[in-house]
Amino acid sequence: MFKKRAVLALAVSIIVVGSTTFGILMYLDRRDYRNYLQNQYERDLYDIVNDVEGLSIALSKSMVTSSSKQKILVFGEIWKNAEDAQEKLNALPISHSAISQTSKFLSQVADFSYALLKTANNGQELSKTEMTNVEKLRDYAGYLSLQLRNFQSSLTEGDIKWGEIKEGGSSAFGRATENTIETQFKNLSDEMQQYPTLIYDGPFSENVLNIKPKILSQKPIRENEAKNIVLKLFQNNVESIGIYSNKIGEKIPAYAFKVKLKNSKESDINIDISRNGGKVVYMLRSRDIPKSNLDIKSAIKKGLEYLEKNGYENMIPTYSLKYDNVAVVNYVYVKDKVVVYPDQIKLKIALDNGEIVGIESAHYLVAHYDRNISKPRITANEARVNVSQNLNIKNIRLTIIPMESFREVMCYEFYGVYKGEKYLVYINALDGTEERILKIVDTANGELTM
Repeated sequence: MFKKRAVLALAVSIIVVGSTTFGILMYLDRRDYRNYLQNQYERDLYDIVNDVEGLSIALSKSMVTSSSKQKILVFGEIWKNAEDAQEKLNALPISHSAISQTSKFLSQVADFSYALLKTANNGQELSKTEMTNVEKLRDYAGYLSLQLRNFQSSLTEGDIKWGEIKEGGSSAFGRATENTIETQFKNLSDEMQQYPTLIYDGPFSENVLNIKPKILSQKPIRENEAKNIVLKLFQNNVESIGIYSNKIGEKIPAYAFKVKLKNSKESDINIDISRNGGKVVYMLRSRDIPKSNLDIKSAIKKGLEYLEKNGYENMIPTYSLKYDNVAVVNYVYVKDKVVVYPDQIKLKIALDNGEIVGIESAHYLVAHYDRNISKPRITANEARVNVSQNLNIKNIRLTIIPMESFREVMCYEFYGVYKGEKYLVYINALDGTEERILKIVDTANGELTM
């Protein structure tokens, strides 16, 4: 009898332990699945926001585009962004009725832009009605971009999780307040019904990093020489130098050091010194910057002083951003009054004392060499003829810009305004071709070019 009870107790114990283990595993699996859904839907919404913002920018550019070549590129960009945004939107766990009009808007923008792309490819000019529709679509795309960005922020700060929405369906929304993301999408979809009925037939930088780095032609240095460069950079205030990564196979091979400063509570500083030429490729200090004592103008001056002290002459600032008591300033090289955009260095400047806390100079080290800059074949006035009449031009200067084919092109840069929005139009200084259009976007922290 005792043995039977013992066997029975053992069997019950095994069942209990097995059931508990199974339950734990199911819980972990369910939690992992929810986390997966959460990350997937957040990524989809992030992609939608980026696609719609790109769509809005491209529609804006189309208003000041005059050449068939640029029209083809711009309308192709609009088509791709609209298609991508619609695909991601339809994958979200939201009812069709809530997104129908927004999805329809994106679909028609894609089809319309494809029709205009074919028109431009045939060398035909857009009609006045088509241009009016493009302008209206730009306004709606801007509104859609703003609303989606607001949705993204509210979802990040709210209690509703994408995984719960997917699993719970409408009941998950029913338990929430009236200000759910489905309700917001439904309201947005209603607003998007007002877009026009369409009738149709159916910042330089990434280019630079794809070429062979010019710095590789300079003399190799040893590790102890690179360490001496670091010591000099931090004025011998270094407690220790170690290696944080192996960067032999990088585009610009570098000694990747982690640096600890004397009498400092900040975390290790990461700094990469190129194995050819001994230049700073990258540096980042993550120290606390509690307040701003300097304005942007003073920070830009501090950055120029640093560049000149370290052998980077004839640099000018092109744009700046300010956030978390830090100024991020982009500087480019100038030769013979020509702005050489491929040769750029980005600095992060602490606004408490003007200290350089970040350096990104890969673009400069890849592209910079002693160029023999030729004279332009056409005048600024001749180039101006090829700029859209819609653009109110404020400034003109000669520049060199990088192209996708890895070649560099001398252009006149026309800075202008259209309906309160700022643009940069680049006209080839040799043959008058409209090479590139950038839109300058004002943000709370400064200006960006897109």
